[in-house]
Amino acid sequence: MSEDVLSGAVYNCELCTPLDGVLVESKDSNGYALAKCISDIYGKWILPKLGNEETITFHVADYHSKEIAIDRFSKVTRLLQKCVIGYHDTIFSHPGNEISCFVHSPVSFTAKLFRHGIEKSLVLDLKIFPACIQKVPDGFFVEDGLCWKESLKYQIPEDATPGIYSLLLKSEGYEPFAIPLIVSTPTSSLGSSKILVLASTNNWQTYNIWGGRSRYRNYEDGNSPDFLNTSSLRSTINRNLAKYLTSGQVDFLKNLIGCGDKAEKWKFKKLSISRPFTNCALENDSPFEPFNNHLAAGEWRLLAWLEKMAIEYDIISGIELHQHPEILNHYCCLVLSTHCEYWSRRMYEAVQNEHIQNQLWILNFSGNTMYREVDFFADGSIRCASLNFSKSCADESGLLGVRFSGNDYGTAAPYKVVAPNHWVFTHAPVNPNNPYFGGLSLNQYTIPTLSRYDPGRCGDIKGLV
Repeated sequence: MSEDVLSGAVYNCELCTPLDGVLVESKDSNGYALAKCISDIYGKWILPKLGNEETITFHVADYHSKEIAIDRFSKVTRLLQKCVIGYHDTIFSHPGNEISCFVHSPVSFTAKLFRHGIEKSLVLDLKIFPACIQKVPDGFFVEDGLCWKESLKYQIPEDATPGIYSLLLKSEGYEPFAIPLIVSTPTSSLGSSKILVLASTNNWQTYNIWGGRSRYRNYEDGNSPDFLNTSSLRSTINRNLAKYLTSGQVDFLKNLIGCGDKAEKWKFKKLSISRPFTNCALENDSPFEPFNNHLAAGEWRLLAWLEKMAIEYDIISGIELHQHPEILNHYCCLVLSTHCEYWSRRMYEAVQNEHIQNQLWILNFSGNTMYREVDFFADGSIRCASLNFSKSCADESGLLGVRFSGNDYGTAAPYKVVAPNHWVFTHAPVNPNNPYFGGLSLNQYTIPTLSRYDPGRCGDIKGLV
């Protein structure tokens, strides 16, 4: 490109997709417009370079304008949408601890802390806060995260019951936003129940695409391929060619067509925790509402059922099990919930050792468990270390008895009772003429109620089959 022109591309903040129709202007040191243009469908723009003291401004409807000095000019400009959104400085905490919250809102907003159990109960009403317009860096920032200024702090009550919580943000004229949080069982109370629930917070992070990249989609390097179509292609190869080819040959073929582990190095890059989680679906009011989410909203339903059945439980996040595997010594049973796919080697070894040495029960209520390996960073951020846990760490089916297969992704079916005289059915009457259960479920296709992209919706585009 000639030195006599300025050029670049402008993208939105959330997905890093191109913004067309953006008014781009260069201005001199007195604020007078020198030149202007409109970005195209690829977000690209070009202006004549008319002076060294100029600034570049970006304006488009529904986004906050940005002004960049020429000496800080970046080829990639990111614009923040006008909305209410935020994140915490952690994904878990304990009763009595203080939490920092970082909120972006063009107008004043309210913040309320809720606990998601058998009902959605208000824990703290933090009242009203003034508008807080944050800034986003240009370029790509998923790896490093955001550095927003703190909007508020609050303390989790000392007597707070552990479980899934959310800080619900609301402001006039904008969609509500719920920031997820695990309030874990404190060290002093470990073992108060015989049952420990492991929240699938590792999965929350790998599906979080805010900023333009998750473990499944990548807009930082251009238009991301559709995850479902890529999965279907991968599943077709696994299903049809694994009968005739070795595993090494199958891996080579998947890499060749761009859906293998080695072909997509971005899948192993760091995913910062300092970003909003837009995929947890905790804005709803009741666990008895139909839902389509395999992350926090799905786990809410399991916890609600435990409370409905008066089954006491303790709860921790994934990074806590990684950092403190000795927590398992306090329990007889570990519950794996909803979609517990991403595990560190240390997490796995802790569960395996406790299971073998102390007969820890493992209740695997997860549709895809211990399938991929992750590494943790000191701040709780995460990166995928391997897309195949059995190859990089251990054969999870030796511990669980099962392994996920992508062949039936997006499908659902009831259970069939094949051994009605088994002790597990002692107090559950089984009809020998219709030995099925689980045909009705709250987990079903639902019409999206929010406009923002939600990677936590499970199944294909048409819903669960």
